Amino acid sequence: MLNHLRALAVFSCVADAGSFRAAAKKLGLSASVVSHHVTSLERHLDTPLIYRTTRKLSLTDAGKRLANSARIMLKAAEEGFGEIGHRTRNPIGVLKVTAPAILQYARFVTRTSAFLKHYPNVEISMSFSDRRFNLVEEGFDLGLRVGQLEDSSLMSRKLADGRLYVCASPGYLQSKNKIVKPEDLETLEVIDLTGVSKNLKLTPTGQSLSAHIVQMPHRISVDSGFAARRMAEEGCGVVVMPDFFVRDRIAAGLLVEVLQDWHAPSYGIFAVWPPNSGTNHLRNSYLNFVAAISKTKPESDRVIGD
Repeated sequence: MLNHLRALAVFSCVADAGSFRAAAKKLGLSASVVSHHVTSLERHLDTPLIYRTTRKLSLTDAGKRLANSARIMLKAAEEGFGEIGHRTRNPIGVLKVTAPAILQYARFVTRTSAFLKHYPNVEISMSFSDRRFNLVEEGFDLGLRVGQLEDSSLMSRKLADGRLYVCASPGYLQSKNKIVKPEDLETLEVIDLTGVSKNLKLTPTGQSLSAHIVQMPHRISVDSGFAARRMAEEGCGVVVMPDFFVRDRIAAGLLVEVLQDWHAPSYGIFAVWPPNSGTNHLRNSYLNFVAAISKTKPESDRVIGD
């Protein structure tokens, strides 16, 4: 049946146009190609659909019934295309998103809220968790990642950049020798957060010194950014965390940035999604909206690891 849908659409155009030549002009085909489609349809149905003369054509009874069915089919298809096109311009549907728990403290919550207000027909199901979900197995349309991306077959787009801060509580630092150079950090213990390397590369700010790799020991490993930050506030060690997650704690005096003249690496916030999910207009509308109100230009989509 699928092989004959094109022929059915051509036949419907002939029936409405009243001639092969007029239908061919409308469809951008030659009259012979139009005639071929109608003939193949008649052969498939083993019944004449059109009576042809040198001057005009007329539909048989079977042709009239089929033309009516074809019109219904084409109208339904046009309505479907129109609905999808409307959704492209005015997003509608459900978007299932997973993000690290620490992004609750980033601007993405505000931007997502603004997106929902701007597009009232969109629903977003967002899971904030420090467990890294398998997007395909868990059924997520989109995942947000902080840090460096691991190689995989996922598609990705960078949404923002930031800087990691090396922090500890004032009490913890007072109990240790004064930290004046990167090597001194190796006398401290890092609270190891999953995904953050214990081998930290520090770059001097506005100095001619070369970068330095710091290897800090650890006794505590956690998979929660909230837990790691809280342990640092309680004096359990040093944390290496995104700026947006510790900036207010530094301002409140709960944490202190260590070695302010040396910068920890920058990080990226990325959107990732399965490569076989198509264009997904709702997802792209969301990402473009986030980028627009971030005043950043979205990068081109790419496969992680390219």
